[in-house]
Amino acid sequence: MAKAAEKEGCAMKAGKGCLGFFLGPSIMVMAVYLLFNNEGDYLNTAQALDELQPLVQHVENTATPDAALEGKPVHLSGTATTEDVLTDDTYGVQAQGIMLRRNVQYVQWVEKKTKRTGSDTKSTFMTEAEYKRSRDDEWIYSYNLTWVNNPINSATFHNERYRNANYTHYKADTIELWAKNVQLGNYKLTDNQIRRIASDGKRVPPQQVPEALHKHAMLHGEYLFIGHAPEGSSYYPLDPQAPSVGDVRISWRQTSPQRPVSLVAIQKGNRFEPYTATNGAVIDLFYTDTLGITQCFDKARSTNTVNLWMVRMGGWLMFWGAFACMLRPLAGMVPVCRKLAEAGAEVISLLLGTICSLLTISVSWLFCRPVFAALMLLAIIALIWLLMKKQRKPAKAVTRS
Repeated sequence: MAKAAEKEGCAMKAGKGCLGFFLGPSIMVMAVYLLFNNEGDYLNTAQALDELQPLVQHVENTATPDAALEGKPVHLSGTATTEDVLTDDTYGVQAQGIMLRRNVQYVQWVEKKTKRTGSDTKSTFMTEAEYKRSRDDEWIYSYNLTWVNNPINSATFHNERYRNANYTHYKADTIELWAKNVQLGNYKLTDNQIRRIASDGKRVPPQQVPEALHKHAMLHGEYLFIGHAPEGSSYYPLDPQAPSVGDVRISWRQTSPQRPVSLVAIQKGNRFEPYTATNGAVIDLFYTDTLGITQCFDKARSTNTVNLWMVRMGGWLMFWGAFACMLRPLAGMVPVCRKLAEAGAEVISLLLGTICSLLTISVSWLFCRPVFAALMLLAIIALIWLLMKKQRKPAKAVTRS
């Protein structure tokens, strides 16, 4: 691992401050849109699940579709099976299963950038010029040689030694091959349902080196290793334990031909289609597990709640980041007590981000949950009061002096 450093001066901080005032409002607009729609989507999905659950009928016998259930919501649970054999023709790898995935990785230099904040403390033996330089923030660049899923463009690397150091002389795509015919008894799963079957990740070791790569590759365990050729067309000998820049390794994983599944959908002949609720929400429950009707709906509600809070957290972080983009660079230019100013900027950004997030959520709830919206507005008022109280304290201290 190698390291390099770069100082961040006042001019760079001022430039980031200007950029932050353009970037911050844009992030806020996206956060408002994300949070506002998220609340409505959550409520619509919850209402649709409540509407659908009493209508669902369990299908015990999957050998023959029941004509009496045509067009009605049904629940099925059993083993999805396929006889399809999936073949990666390029490398001669094949397996019977629901999915076959080819995963390609490359050896590349990876640049990592971390920030080290300057010190406000002046050493006894430090000159004034050295002290000013030490107050600037410093970016530390480190470089590691590792396996990655995609080639990395090193033309913009900070350290000249590693600039343009990455290359590949062989490229391949990571692909997934899916079975076309997957049955649940005599019911046929749709392409969308097939692609939602979770993989059990079984390895499929390659059996031979393709003819086109006969002199360029070798088999090692579950991988096909392909070497690099700095000059000409002859590939250098490979060492899987100590790969070089540009080396490639390819592996394969399969989803077994038999997987347990459970679903809730509308029966159409021997196939399925999603249920559309009266509020327009679309429900199509599918799980790689053996679940009853209640378990399917419990899991769907749990997923709906998790998605709600994940988007809420994302929106809150976006608001926080937007205010930090505008305030943090300005705080970094404060000549006295810079670290204290930066800490204050972080706290203010956090409070403002929380207030804006709660305000957006409460406004969206005014249309669907007025009681909860009123409680949120009270929480916002309390936060604003705390923020104003925090700002009054320094003013009182100045008056006493």
